[in-house]
Amino acid sequence: MDAGEGKASHEEPGRRAFFARLFWSGIALVSAGLAIPVGGYFLSPLFVKPKGHEVDLGELESFPLGEPKRIEFAMRQREGWITRAVRAIAWVVRQKDRVVVFDPHCTHLGCAYHWDPAADRFFCPCHGGVFSINGCVKAGPPPRPLDIYPSTVRNGRLYADLSPVRNVGVGTWRCGAHGNRPSKV
Repeated sequence: MDAGEGKASHEEPGRRAFFARLFWSGIALVSAGLAIPVGGYFLSPLFVKPKGHEVDLGELESFPLGEPKRIEFAMRQREGWITRAVRAIAWVVRQKDRVVVFDPHCTHLGCAYHWDPAADRFFCPCHGGVFSINGCVKAGPPPRPLDIYPSTVRNGRLYADLSPVRNVGVGTWRCGAHGNRPSKV
């Protein structure tokens, strides 16, 4: 056996192990470089507070006192990478001391309802749901009052955040037992 042969065979595993470690380190580095953004993409919704969709509904004076007004407006909606303008609807009821913006869907099955001025009520034609001007259930199958959009008045204009919340009482008004009639608190 030659002295050079033994030395070469002794050095070979060291070089092979070095290149194997170098290869696997490169694979780990590339994998981490790919896993961090992908993991961040899937975990980011846990840490991001959802933004509201505040919309300018118009001049406060354009809403008549004591009479619900149906409002149509355009808002931008983002679905994945696509942003599009969509038409949305809300009902605005302006009283002397408050303004309420109602979600346009019945709380029974989400059908669209309308204001019936002759009967002084909101009426859902799908299953006969009836609501008072305050959004309280007067008759029919709806399980709770109409949902509302949080709203504010700034500089004479009405703004609504289009994230509906359950109506647990509008201003100082509360819906009575089973939502049948409003009662003053």
